[in-house]
This record gives sequence, structure tokens and C-alpha cells, in this order.
Amino acid sequence: MNDIEKFNQYNFADSVYYTNVFGTDRYNEDVEKYLYLEDDKYFEDKCKIEIEDGISLLQKNYLHETGNRRYFMSRYYIQKDGEIVYSYISVDGHHIPHKKLIYHKNGHRYYPHHVNLYGISYIDVDTLEVFNYIPKGYDNDYGACCGESFIITGVYYDVNTNLVAYEGCYWADTMDVMVGDLTNPLDFNPILISVHKIIDPEYEEIDDIDFCKWNKDSLSVKLDDGEIRNLEIKSLNSFLQPYPRVLRNPALPPL
Repeated sequence: MNDIEKFNQYNFADSVYYTNVFGTDRYNEDVEKYLYLEDDKYFEDKCKIEIEDGISLLQKNYLHETGNRRYFMSRYYIQKDGEIVYSYISVDGHHIPHKKLIYHKNGHRYYPHHVNLYGISYIDVDTLEVFNYIPKGYDNDYGACCGESFIITGVYYDVNTNLVAYEGCYWADTMDVMVGDLTNPLDFNPILISVHKIIDPEYEEIDDIDFCKWNKDSLSVKLDDGEIRNLEIKSLNSFLQPYPRVLRNPALPPL
């Protein structure tokens, strides 16, 4: 059995899992439950985050505590040279905003951000076109519009290959690096491949894997024992090739 066959035993490329739920009626219903928070009486704090190249982010946080329940929402304002050009809300409460732009091979600048714990969104900071993606994830029994999926905490784009490495984890699980195609950030194929499942599919030898760097012909990751492991870009592309594009909802404006 070759590497691709071994990897395919473990890779979960179910098109339902990857279906985009952003903008669906069910998703909008879930988000609308938090909109009442955007009121002065629930305002908690605000901060300004400098991104780069004249782009900054103003974050306003809102919190409602009742009994043992906490309801959290943030309003973000993307600013360009001090002027607000776009805003979005997030019901996440866990992510730290990204502080780097993606300077894409196509000449555009994109800012990665989160409107939910799961998924990833990209906005072209010059045209203000946006694509929001939240995967349906695994089935859940708690009534949410989306279930468990990979939580992205770091975004590392390689301009030479249009591949992207996402650092993150499943909830309360070990750190991993997922690799995907980011040829078009405003309409990307959401299929991801797990580095952990390539080099240690049974999770017997390695716990955490972190992104290290993109090289000319390989991706370097750091294992939990400090070892640097290189994966050939040619092999990564071969892992991605068997999977077709997944049907998903068109990009919709945020609430």
C-alpha cells in the first residue's frame, strides 16, 4: 500500500461534512439569537488591533451573563488608513484575531477572519468582496446548525504554490496542521488534508504538530519532541488531487 492509499484510509472527505452552512436559514436563525447583545447595556470592552499595511481592526465585545449561562458576541470593524470599510459580527468568543494579511499570487490582499468557532472567512481588503465558510461538520445531538470540525488558529499561505497550511485542532484535541488549496480565497475548495494523518495516522507516536515554514519544495512542521519534519509539496498536491470541488453555498454578506 502506497502513501496515498494509506492516507485515503483515514481522510474524511465527506461532501456533507464540508457543506457550507453560512447564510442558510438555520444558520441565520442561530446567529439572530445573539443580535440583541449589540446594545450599550451589554457592552463589555473594545480594543484596536493593528494588522499591517494600513489595515487595522476595531473590536467591540458584548456579554450577557444570566444564571450559569454566558452569551458572547463581538462586532469587528475593518479599517483602512483609519476609515471603516467593512464590519462583521462573530459569535465565536475563542479566537484571537489574525494579525497578518495574505498577499496572494493574484496580486490581491486578503484578511482571514472568523465569524464562528468553526470555518474561515476571507475578505479582499481592496475590493471588499468576502467569502464566509462554515462547514456542516460532524452530526451533533445538541441542535446546532453545524457540528464539530477543525478549528483554525493559524493561517500560513504559500505564494509559490497557492497552498495554505492551517494550524489548529479539533476541540480539546491535539494540535495538527491541515493543508488545502487557496488558489481563489473567495471561492476555495474546502477539502483539507491532515498532516498528522499522513505521518502518524494511528496517533501512536506524536501528539502535537505545529506549522514551521514553507520551503521551495516542501512544508516543514514541528513535532512535539522538537523534530522538524518535511513533507514534499509534490506529495501534498497528490493527496489533494483525488478530491473534487464540494458544492457549497455562494458567498453571502454578513449579518
